[in-house]
Amino acid sequence: MTGRRERAILIPSSLTMESRDSRVNTLKVGQIARAAAVFRMNRIVIYIDPERNDSRFIAMVLRYMETPQYLRKMLIPRREELRHVGTLPPLRTIHHPINSRSESLKIGEYRVGAVVESVGSDGGVWVEIGIDRPIPLRTNKVYQVGQRLNVRIFSQEPLAAEPVDQKEIPHYWGYETEIVEGLEGFLESRKDARVVLTTRKGKAITPEILQKMGHTDQKRDLAVAFGSPARGVDAFLSKEAMDRYEMINTIPHQGTETVRVEEAVFATLALLNLVPVED
Repeated sequence: MTGRRERAILIPSSLTMESRDSRVNTLKVGQIARAAAVFRMNRIVIYIDPERNDSRFIAMVLRYMETPQYLRKMLIPRREELRHVGTLPPLRTIHHPINSRSESLKIGEYRVGAVVESVGSDGGVWVEIGIDRPIPLRTNKVYQVGQRLNVRIFSQEPLAAEPVDQKEIPHYWGYETEIVEGLEGFLESRKDARVVLTTRKGKAITPEILQKMGHTDQKRDLAVAFGSPARGVDAFLSKEAMDRYEMINTIPHQGTETVRVEEAVFATLALLNLVPVED
């Protein structure tokens, strides 16, 4: 998660309940990941729905997509559930660079890295950052082989990096994935956040609502919750919780009988993207 405000989307573990086809479900999860990246959401929370708990599969695909391509073989074990991830579009975020030439790296450039076996005679820490060779890390800390971390290039001759805290990085830097037992419990842990419940039963979104959010919520965390393919978000919350949070219908004039979760995510985040925020 970035050091700025938390921007979270909450999806059910039953996201994939409409199909038993792993290829279809992989693509469905991939759409959620793309939406999160497009609209700079830095956390995806999967809450458990007893009707179908595919949280492990969903989290696995989300984490695969968020991991830079050059680190996937090292950090993501080969699993049968991931056999269709090759069909997914890349995120193409700043932390997924396609440039692998060491001579083109600039001082001050950020990269996601992973600690590799020591390759130097000094026994120091070396990190893989997606170029032709691992580079040394200037640090006094102890890191485990395979540990993921963020680094900044501080020297070109010789090429070397230093670890940085994610809150220091001035770019959108992907999302974290989390699995929680229940939707209501997670929302209660975010008492100061602006909570948006998306449902057909909610108030139709208007420019006035978006403008109000811009005036009052510029520095608040944001949590946007979506229901399951079978049940609205209200089915996962008590009446007391429903009374506390704002219910909004972000597709008030839908032309289809139902709107799929991944469609609702894109539509909702596109509208909320119009709200001015201070990162």
